Amino acid sequence: MHDERLVTRVAYQYYIQNLTQSQIAKNLNIGRSTISRLLTQARQQHIVSININTADAGLLELEAQLKAQYHLRNVDLIDSTHSDLDLALAKEAAQYLKQIIKPNNLVGLSWGASLALMVGQLDHPKAANATFVPLVGGPSAANAKYHVNTIVYDLAKKFMGNSVFINATAVQESRYLRDGIMNAKYFQELARDWAHLDIALVGIGGPLNHKTTSRWRDLLTPEDQAMLKEQRAIGDCCCTFYDANGKLLAPDLQKRTIAISLDTLKRTPIRIAVARSKEKVPAIKALLKMGVVNTLITDNETANQLLH
Repeated sequence: MHDERLVTRVAYQYYIQNLTQSQIAKNLNIGRSTISRLLTQARQQHIVSININTADAGLLELEAQLKAQYHLRNVDLIDSTHSDLDLALAKEAAQYLKQIIKPNNLVGLSWGASLALMVGQLDHPKAANATFVPLVGGPSAANAKYHVNTIVYDLAKKFMGNSVFINATAVQESRYLRDGIMNAKYFQELARDWAHLDIALVGIGGPLNHKTTSRWRDLLTPEDQAMLKEQRAIGDCCCTFYDANGKLLAPDLQKRTIAISLDTLKRTPIRIAVARSKEKVPAIKALLKMGVVNTLITDNETANQLLH
């Protein structure tokens, strides 16, 4: 440990006089690495206290706690007091994508209400020449306007990039039909894209009795619904259902489903989930524990519940 007076002198020059560590090292004839250690000691001994005096300080602390608990790459929180939380969440997701996307990235998207809203919140995004691909099949004809292809196309247009489409619904009537689609040449190209994604943005579906109307679950048969309830499904990601322990459910349904597998999704470097609400907390928590996503965009109310 160094003398307190020296520690204080270094801290004063750095924090008050705004000198660089190199300048201080030259002034005091001390090595640059020693200056760095002195500044660390100043914080550890509370000679220096650093405060962030904005309303975001509490959100940043909550983000740090959530990152640590679930070993996440990043957490981005919005304030739960927004008058339109869904719109605010979509705007935050749009800003985050603008921040991280790089030229020629391969970006995958699943269905999600926030992801659909996100497109309209992209204000002057930089031209990335990225390629956007769907991670799941489409909804039923009744929900055609919510098709994942629409999200993919609109995002590609915003970023002046390219889009790849999927020409099948998320759930097929039989494994035979599903296998035929997935073995088609165009689909094999899409599957190769799934294996080489740079970024994936996904939504998280809540329990089967969740009040929000699903845009694809009407493709499930009564037998599928009964099986999922019996197996205590708490949510889904990319059309794959799981329970509170992270166990994947309904293998027969999975064999009829056209979507990226969660194992393949895990190999994507940046995997972003955009989801919030009290009802979805168990589903979000299980997915984080499974390591399927490494980045979460949500609100602080949901974040607080995830910590308990």
